[in-house]
Amino acid sequence: MHEKSIEATYTVYDSIQDLPPEDKELLVAAKETLRNSYAPYSHFHVAAAVRLESGEVLLGTNQENAAYGQCLCAEQNVLANAGSNRSGQTIIAIAITAKHNERKLNYPVTPCGACRQVLREHEDRHDHQIRIIMQGEVGDIIAFQTVQDLLPLSFSRDDIL
Repeated sequence: MHEKSIEATYTVYDSIQDLPPEDKELLVAAKETLRNSYAPYSHFHVAAAVRLESGEVLLGTNQENAAYGQCLCAEQNVLANAGSNRSGQTIIAIAITAKHNERKLNYPVTPCGACRQVLREHEDRHDHQIRIIMQGEVGDIIAFQTVQDLLPLSFSRDDIL
């Protein structure tokens, strides 16, 4: 028996002003679309914006349902939009942000496990890493170069094919 470790590398930005211009634009777009989030139960609003290889930006928000299992995550909404309506275009980056009605989120909110798996599928689908930029309402911004850093030892098409 022996132990191994898994490491993840990411970049921390102190301010939105420190981001590269395209990342800043994407994060601002996500923050602006938070108003479209529907979160009457959890009061936890999430928005995501993706940049396609064409430069086009698509937006998505979480949509809750009284039957919680029917809720839709912002990340999955925007990725489904990209896959359904721009299937030939590679996703270059995704920005994710969140806010809570009752407390200020001063830390980056990361995608849930299911959303990480969907992001991995989109990386596989287009054979291209997706840059992931995350911030709460305020505070540090973190960026990963690939979802594989957020979902190590993930299940992929290589396991099936």
